Amino acid sequence: MKPALPALLLSLATLFSHAALPDDMSAARDAARTGRLTQVADLTERIDGTPLEMYPRYWLLNAQIDDVADNEVTDYLERYQGSLLADRLRGDWLKSLGKRGNWAVFAREWPKLLQWEPASELHCYRLQLAMQQGDMATVLREGKPLWFNAKGLADACAPVFDQLFKLGYLNNESAWARIRLAFDANNPEFAIQLLPRLDNPAGMDARTVRAIAAKPDKAATLLALNSRGGRELALFAVDRLARSAPDAGVSLLGKLSERLPEADRRHAWSQIAYQAARKLDDRALEWFARGASPAQLDSEGREWYVRSALRQGDWASVALVIDAMPAEQQRDPAWRYWRARAYQQAGNSVEANRRYAELMAEHHFYGLLARDEIGPVVDVTVGRYKPNAEELQAIRKLPGVQRALLLNDMDWRLDALREWNWTMRGLSDRQLLAAAEVARQAQWYDRAIYSAERTREIHDFSLRFLAPYRDVTQSYARELELDDAWVYGLIRQESRFVTVARSHVGAQGLMQLMPATARWVAKKVGVSYSPVAVNEIGTNVQLGTFYLKHVLESLGNQPVLATAAYNAGPGRARVWRANRALEGAIYAESIPFSETRDYVKKVMSNAIYYSQAFGRGETSLKKRLGVIPPKGGVDVSLGDTP
Repeated sequence: MKPALPALLLSLATLFSHAALPDDMSAARDAARTGRLTQVADLTERIDGTPLEMYPRYWLLNAQIDDVADNEVTDYLERYQGSLLADRLRGDWLKSLGKRGNWAVFAREWPKLLQWEPASELHCYRLQLAMQQGDMATVLREGKPLWFNAKGLADACAPVFDQLFKLGYLNNESAWARIRLAFDANNPEFAIQLLPRLDNPAGMDARTVRAIAAKPDKAATLLALNSRGGRELALFAVDRLARSAPDAGVSLLGKLSERLPEADRRHAWSQIAYQAARKLDDRALEWFARGASPAQLDSEGREWYVRSALRQGDWASVALVIDAMPAEQQRDPAWRYWRARAYQQAGNSVEANRRYAELMAEHHFYGLLARDEIGPVVDVTVGRYKPNAEELQAIRKLPGVQRALLLNDMDWRLDALREWNWTMRGLSDRQLLAAAEVARQAQWYDRAIYSAERTREIHDFSLRFLAPYRDVTQSYARELELDDAWVYGLIRQESRFVTVARSHVGAQGLMQLMPATARWVAKKVGVSYSPVAVNEIGTNVQLGTFYLKHVLESLGNQPVLATAAYNAGPGRARVWRANRALEGAIYAESIPFSETRDYVKKVMSNAIYYSQAFGRGETSLKKRLGVIPPKGGVDVSLGDTP
């Protein structure tokens, strides 16, 4: 037996073995990507014994998943049981087993899979297994809803649909319904792919579909409306025109209307109304009323019906449409809040206050608005729980946390995020707060926020709303007379304090500046521009706060407009105003871009929490949102803003 090494020597040996780890990991990953599996195997031996040893082993097995022996996969799954990569490998293996029709092993391994997505390739292989087992109840319950999708699904779903058609659970009407979904989603090529399900229907073929897609204004002369195919294409043409100009859709519908059944006319009006609503056209509400009933609309249609009613101040319609939503959609905080407002407008304060009381315990945009409506409440951010040293050490010992921290130190950010997020699953509130504190101490601020936000009953808002880099941020905010709580609310949403954050469109740094904007601001403030300098904390905050101040002044000192402008551009923020004064909350709710709509809500609610954290005691989100003047009511001067 070899003598045991002293603890110090073991620690030093570990450090030395880790020194080459980043290089070895990069080499192994590159070799796996290019199919050099012998090199991966060699590097695996070098990485063994480190916290990341499972990675090259996963790459090696995954590259040979269709041919590797079952026992090699099961050995890996047992060795790294419960880990992120073990679950991913099991998912990879299940896809291979399904593709090869190895249903016996698939049936054994499927229950052990921890995560999978509905409507995914794996889901459809599971339904194929149910078919093999004669479990048509499951196939019908889970497979039939998959058919009604505006997009194509994995090839693994085709046998499921074939069986459902063969048994009559899906039929020609189902095919027509999906073709309409494809047209409504402006996806004519997918509609063409669905035509074989109808055996070349009269009035519709690939050539005609493409002709209408290219020239929808010619539909009145191109189509034979005495056929189902012709009518479906007519509805597509109306929708296609309405996307760019609702009036053009209305004009075409006027030419076709007498030759369309009432149900088709109503569908066409609903599509015109939806497109008009997303353009914030005041006529959308009238057109929705001509269309299908709210219960017959899809979820997006119902939501834009409500937004149109909010912008018009039609609270009766707000109530009508929300009440027509399925229960799951009604549970969304947005529709719970606006339904409470509708009750209040109708004079039913008892029901309104009951609903506000339910919402006010939730820590988001609508929870804050509900608190404004119900009156002063106890500060929910008081009474923080602080983990002790033992709890912090227990989190640091979790293998997933160790891997995540190591990967983050190596700048393998995506892998680090995945490991951290996976490890947070199922942790108690106290463990989550301990994890958040561990991440904060490692200056991994976005994961600290992520973990702190997941708590259900015990909270620490100082971790949810971290304020690093306070000196530099506060200095530039004060210099420009900006509310630093608002600035922090924006930074938290933009980057979660990741200094090297880079968006898919190229925005950089804490305040996510686009290169053109950064160059423009740098010229204005008289500093030299370079892409590298934009990621430097001080430079990024200096340029970002200057631009934020510029758009704020350009948009009548309206923070809601400036917040929308920071994300989507000043021109859009200006156009999104109404012809009448709007509550700031209604302006935010009706922003056409879902990303910007969510962004504005989060930035403005973040600002409330930061204001409280900075000792200001501000609690009214409604006051901060203010009232947005009508178009023409704000002197907007955009100048040469990029």
